[in-house]
Amino acid sequence: MSRRWRRILLGATVALALAVAGGAVAIHQVTTGKLDHGTVFTQTSGDLAVRPGELFSIEVVGYRGAGDNWTMANPGPDPAVAQAAGDEYVDNFGIQDLLGFGATGNLGTGGHYYFTFRAQNSGRTTVTVHVPYRDELGGTFPGGPDQTKRQFTVDVR
Repeated sequence: MSRRWRRILLGATVALALAVAGGAVAIHQVTTGKLDHGTVFTQTSGDLAVRPGELFSIEVVGYRGAGDNWTMANPGPDPAVAQAAGDEYVDNFGIQDLLGFGATGNLGTGGHYYFTFRAQNSGRTTVTVHVPYRDELGGTFPGGPDQTKRQFTVDVR
């Protein structure tokens, strides 16, 4: 193989490696979010035990494209026990999204909502998250009322 072809092959290999690395960084940024989530509790965790000062999040799966826009319900948790520190939606990223279709038809693979809190003083409080417009429907759609509201008890000790 001539030197010229070796240089061309080396240049193509370097360009491909840079493209793959750049793509991996971009996918990581899209799928991790901007907030520090601390200890993550899933939507099925129920009772949450945390220590004062601990950062923690409640994670709820949702399909934003289908209208699953989860929010914290009023009244919020007692701020003397758990102070809200932010919330965000983080997209999933899978081959279905890359190809333009997914497990939910053409809506992609959905994502995760994270409701983040900082535990304050010892005590107990409740966090309720819900999909407001589906709550108004009274759970008459497939999936029922359990799909529109989740309640968590936070025990700071």
